[in-house]
Amino acid sequence: MYTVSDIITDINRGCMANNMVEDKFSYRIIFFVSDGNRSEKHYTDTMYDGLRKSLESIIRNYLSLTNSIVIAETTVLKNGRCIHLQSRAYGFSLDGYFKQISGECRNNNRNGNIMYGRYAVR
Repeated sequence: MYTVSDIITDINRGCMANNMVEDKFSYRIIFFVSDGNRSEKHYTDTMYDGLRKSLESIIRNYLSLTNSIVIAETTVLKNGRCIHLQSRAYGFSLDGYFKQISGECRNNNRNGNIMYGRYAVR
């Protein structure tokens, strides 16, 4: 399971790889909301100091019991070119969260305990 901090760390690596000063650009976060067989593309624009708040807002406002979210890409315009800063897409679903807290995990496509010494109520 991923966190907002994982996404921001990945974006920071993308900024360093492209030799960018983070707070000098406007960022576009592209995300998809999937509900069953239907998926909608959305985006939001923010400055660097608002990245965490924007990502948290996306998750809070769009994630529900019946759908999932994929933070697909974070981009900036640099010298007229679109620069992709994320190395991968990040998916969020409550199904994955509930599986993790109930003691099931997705590692190697099998179920198991979360961690030794922790208890999960089923």
